[in-house]
This record gives sequence, C-alpha cells and structure tokens, in this order.
Amino acid sequence: MFGVAQRFPSPSILSVVSSATNSKSQSQPSNNRQQTNRVQPQLPLKKKPNIAKFPLPPSEESYLRPVPPRKKSVVAQKVQKQELPKFESYKAKRYRRDELDRLREIAETQPKASRRPRKRPEKAKSFISQSVSQSKSSVASRQYSQSRSQSLLLYGTRMLILGLGIAVIGGTVLSILKPGSSSNNIVSSEVETGVEETPKWQSPSIVPLAVQQTRQITELKTEMETVVAESTQLTPGIFLIDTDTGAYVDMNGGNTIAAASTIKLPILVAFFQAVDQGRIKLDDMLTMEKTHVATGSGDMQFRQPGSKYTALQTVTKMIVISDNTATNMLISQLGGAEVLNQLFQSWGLKHTVINNPLPDLTGTNTTTPKDLINLISQVNQGGLVSLKSRDRLFRIMERTRNDSLLPRGIGRGAVIAHKTGNLKSVLADVGMIDLKNGKRYLLAVLVKRPDDDEAAVDLIRKVSQKAYKYLESSEQ
Repeated sequence: MFGVAQRFPSPSILSVVSSATNSKSQSQPSNNRQQTNRVQPQLPLKKKPNIAKFPLPPSEESYLRPVPPRKKSVVAQKVQKQELPKFESYKAKRYRRDELDRLREIAETQPKASRRPRKRPEKAKSFISQSVSQSKSSVASRQYSQSRSQSLLLYGTRMLILGLGIAVIGGTVLSILKPGSSSNNIVSSEVETGVEETPKWQSPSIVPLAVQQTRQITELKTEMETVVAESTQLTPGIFLIDTDTGAYVDMNGGNTIAAASTIKLPILVAFFQAVDQGRIKLDDMLTMEKTHVATGSGDMQFRQPGSKYTALQTVTKMIVISDNTATNMLISQLGGAEVLNQLFQSWGLKHTVINNPLPDLTGTNTTTPKDLINLISQVNQGGLVSLKSRDRLFRIMERTRNDSLLPRGIGRGAVIAHKTGNLKSVLADVGMIDLKNGKRYLLAVLVKRPDDDEAAVDLIRKVSQKAYKYLESSEQ
C-alpha cells in the first residue's frame, strides 16, 4: 500500500511517505513521528545546506540524494550553452545535405592526375640536387666552350695582325730593292689584304683668282687713278675682282707692303684648316702666357697671364677687335711663324710672311693686295677649308667692329666681310662685298703713308665708293 504524496511549501522537493508495515521502517527511531495510519503534516525543518528538508526512509535514501546548490558562474553557463544542441530547421538540414552532395559530385569529377601520391622527401631532394648539378655542369661546359672560342678568335686575330706586319715589312724591303715598282706593290698588297689606310685630310689645290682674270675694267681703273692723284704723298696698292665675270682692276697689286693687322687673315684661314684636320677643336682651352701679351689693339692684354680662353673665343677676338695678344696665342698654337710661312707659300701667297710677333710696329710682316684677294678667292670657292668652316670664317669677318674704311663706301643693303690693318706707316682694309643686285666682288686697298696721315682714310673710302657704284650699276 502506497502512501499519499503531499506538496510542501518547497516546490523543488517531492516527499513520498510510505505506510507499508515493514519491520525495518517501524523499528527506525523517530521521536517526532506518531504511529498512526494517517499521515500528519510535519513541521518545516530548518534549512541546512546540502541536507533534505525531511528525513527519508533507508529504503529510499539511495534513490533520493540531496541536490547540490546551483553555482552561478559564467564558465558553467558557457559550458551549458555549448552543450545545448542548436535548433536546426528542416530547410537548413535540406540545404546542408544538398551542399554535401554537390561537393561530393565535384570531388568525383576531378581528374585522377590530381590524386597522385606525394613523393617521398628523400627522393624529391635527390631529384632536385641531381637537376641542379646537371644545370651547373651544363653552364660550366657552355662557359668553357665560349672561353675556348674567344681564345681561338683572339689567337686568329693576333696571327692575322702578325701576317699583315710581315707583309708590310716585306713590301717595304721590295720597294727599297726595286724603287720603280714600289707604288704598284703597295697598292696590290693593300688590295689583297683588304686593309685600307684612313685617308688624311689634305689642303685642296690652289684655286685661281676668282674665275680667271678676264679683262681689266679700264673705266673703273681710270676713276680710281683720279682719286689716287689727289694725294701724292700716298702710295696705294689696289686689287679688285668681280667673282662673277673675272673682270678686275690692278693698281700696284703685286707690290710688297707692310701687312699690319691684315696678316691675321691668313692666320684665320690656317686656324680653320687645323680645325678641319682635327688638330684643334673650337672648345679647346688655350692659356695666355706672358710671352703672348702684346700692346696695341685688343683687351686680352689687360688680363693676367694664365687666363684661359676657348679656341673659338681667341680667333674671334683676333678678327673682331683685332686683338694682338690673341694673334700671338694662335701663332704659337699653330706651330709658330716658320710653320705658318711654309703653309702660306703652299697656298700660293708668295709675299705673305710673318717675321715678328704682334704688334710689329715697324712693319716687318709683309703681304700684297693680290695675295690677300687670292686667299679670299680660294676660300670663297670652297678651297683650303671645308664649307662649314668657310661659312663660320666669313661670319666672323662680318663682325669686324672697325667700319671706318671700306664699309663707308658701300650703300645700305650691302654686306661686307673684311679685315682692317693700321700702323703709323700703313693703313689697309681687305674684304668681300655682296651687293643687293646679287653681285659679289673682292677688294683690297693697302696704303703706304707718312706717320698717321689721315688722307689714307679718305683714299680708301673713295676707292670703295667708286667700286661699289660701278658694280652696282653694271649689267655685266
């Protein structure tokens, strides 16, 4: 017979009372319980930790144990939350199942090549080391073959040079033994070996005066003689030539006279010839030494020795402002007076000579009007210097600052490239004049005079004016 379960004030504990007549349960001491068939309500027990609120019979003590109190800790809550299974809806389960099926199909469709077993690390290392050693050996063999081929090429080149040297020596010996056939042997040896010497720049052949001296311009010569007769104390030398027709005027043009600063004109041509030959560069730096310093015209004389100028600056000062110091620097740079004199002779300038450095106040340096016109004529027709140097040369001459002589006799629109000369005993001007009508003529006037006689200035101006008017109005 089971007892009746009663609810006590504490809802968390369920008390079960058995009324069976068991000897063991009746013999258990209980001072507070009465031996009656009706279950009476008991007084509530005092709350004690981890102890049931009322005693239980021994038979039920093993089934109902005291419940430990709940520990309100964060860690316990987290564990409980993790252990609780999450609710998963039907759609989520279906989606996850479909996704697993799709991944399985993709895995099955992959090629079998991707499922190769991995090689053992020992075999892989041995394979890599073997391939590296093979590549190193191939590179070494390639380098060895290249070095061997280069050495063979170098050896062959040396042998070829040695053979050429022996051939040249043999040809020289044969030319000495048989001088008549030396040129043929040398040419044939050059053709056979295929080696050609680099051609050296040579000065062009001397060009005759302009086109050729065709005829004397008697009308113009008569007018010039009238001008000269007005100044009996002067001894002029005049030479003019028309570059288009070869017509000329010669009045004592071959007489030797002190050159003064007109000697700088052949030095100018020699400078640009050296530039064409590569012996001088326009940007080479030239040093002014104490022996180069010269009084007279120019501003370089006021600079300290050791000053440096480019070659182009030096030659420009020599012509534009007639700098004597610059002239001496160029004479020294070009090899000296003797070398230049030989060069002038090779150009056909028989009376143009440098005897002393500038300023040469006594007039030892000489020339003639014909020599100066001959020089300008050759340069004008492409002789002596290259076309590029010719153009630069005439542009420098066009910048001559002293315009008190030949330029005063020409009209506006005409262009003149000239060089003046001025000593106490000599006054000179030589140049190339281009007229507006396209004509070009060359004119040189050198006048011997008493010391600083100003009549020479008027004479040169009048001669220039007569030549300009005549050639401008001439239709020939």
